[in-house]
Amino acid sequence: MTDEKSGEDIYGDAHKEANEPIFSGIPSFLKLPQADRDELADIGADIGIIGAPLDTATTIRPGTRYGPRAVRAASTVPSPPYQHFNIETGVDPFDNYKVVDTGDATVSPGETRESQLNIEAAVGEIAEQGATPIVIGGDHSISYPDIKGWAEANGYDDIGLIHFDCHADTGDDGLTGFEYDHGAWVKRVYDDGLMAGENYTLIGPRGFWPGPETYEEMREAGMKWYTAMEVAEYDLSEIIADAVKRATDGTDAVWISFDVDVMEPAYCPGTGEPEPGGLVPREAIRMVRDAVTQLDPEHFGFDVVEVAPQYDVSDTNSYNGGITSGFANRLIIEVLGSMTLAEHGLSEGSPIKPKEPLGPQPDLEASADD
Repeated sequence: MTDEKSGEDIYGDAHKEANEPIFSGIPSFLKLPQADRDELADIGADIGIIGAPLDTATTIRPGTRYGPRAVRAASTVPSPPYQHFNIETGVDPFDNYKVVDTGDATVSPGETRESQLNIEAAVGEIAEQGATPIVIGGDHSISYPDIKGWAEANGYDDIGLIHFDCHADTGDDGLTGFEYDHGAWVKRVYDDGLMAGENYTLIGPRGFWPGPETYEEMREAGMKWYTAMEVAEYDLSEIIADAVKRATDGTDAVWISFDVDVMEPAYCPGTGEPEPGGLVPREAIRMVRDAVTQLDPEHFGFDVVEVAPQYDVSDTNSYNGGITSGFANRLIIEVLGSMTLAEHGLSEGSPIKPKEPLGPQPDLEASADD
């Protein structure tokens, strides 16, 4: 893939030169430059990373308030350079986008709704500055303010939603009767008229919540879902083609929301509501790559939520991130890479391949003697 600019043009020597140990310095996301949200347009930022460290809308195990910090910590392994050439897709998003870390939205412990409104305003400010918001949660209740702030700032009347999750999150009042908890945010988006049911697809639900009444309501609304077992049975590209078609049918933009509890907890134990039988990382990465590559990066937003590092393995203090926060970090970089491909109208960049074709090669027959 060719481009008129490069990472060196955007970031200077820091694009390739690592001059600081991973345990030193301020752990912004990937140790990228930090910027105030009101200056993104002035500095020409394309993408604004923002944390939403809220977990008071959690109904079972709290702790996702530490998610943004843990994902940032995991992102510093390896440390700079910013250069992130993906050996599978053959693209480096930092040759294309100026990405900055805008810090965290303000949260007020004990004031859940006020915190959500602050998140809505902060995400909206990023969008108003002409940058794409990438949000690190926090519990899943943040997705309603994420989407509302982003949509209103951009003037979107109708959005599509691709939702990766173990749970539908379409309850009228969530699991414990709170209108704005992390099990009701999809219903808030739907009730606000921001999204039609036909533009919504859920990927990966399993287990025992919500109950049949909620799924009946989802079916009547035109919503669609692929259970975790169905993800294993269907062709992944067909699932994503269907979800993208639904999300883009008559809409202004598309948001992808990724709850890490969609994953098999053996791979992502650091979450509040683990449920056996989930996706494996290769499935999730493949589907997110394919989805984002097929979307318009100018009208797109993304959040990854429900990372609770204290339940993770290999990390009890978020100094360098556990496997769940490491997965969330990887997912964000995959999103950035796929946005780059989409911007250039490509499904693949320029990966380096072996000279010899992959797979076993036929033996050459010896020449017959005369």
